[in-house]
Amino acid sequence: MAKSTKTGSNGHHKGTNGSHNGSRRIFDDVLALAGTLARGRKDFGADKLHSLASSTREFAASMTDLPNLRVQVALAADSIESLSDYVLNTEIEQMAGDAGTFARRHPFATLAITVAVGVAASRFIWRQPNYARAGSNRRSTSSKHRAKSSARTRVPHARRGTNGKAQSVA
Repeated sequence: MAKSTKTGSNGHHKGTNGSHNGSRRIFDDVLALAGTLARGRKDFGADKLHSLASSTREFAASMTDLPNLRVQVALAADSIESLSDYVLNTEIEQMAGDAGTFARRHPFATLAITVAVGVAASRFIWRQPNYARAGSNRRSTSSKHRAKSSARTRVPHARRGTNGKAQSVA
């Protein structure tokens, strides 16, 4: 008879909670896949942030009329540049931990950021062209049909004669 290995002082044997372990492994695999995808896009995002910082810095240099605002825009460019370096040199897991720490320290700012991202995402998702939506042919034909039927039921209006006065139509 094979020996069974006990995991702890509670007397449970290994493998008694197999369904929980299986779902945990699936969850870990999904997280690993998401991490791989995120790492692939991380360099791209850091490059975009770097180009945004450069553009912001150029914009600040062009603001000769407003020196106080110019300084603020230059500071914003420096902040974007440091964010770019952070994204480039930090692992995804560390960024997730830092985001959790930020959320615990600043819950109202986190709420505002979450709402802003949600609004931006919904506008991006719903901004699809009409021809890409399903059923757009049905809507266009039904609106044409409504336009034809409403044209038949219109009441004739008075015509203007050559002298500019309205004449009645019999």
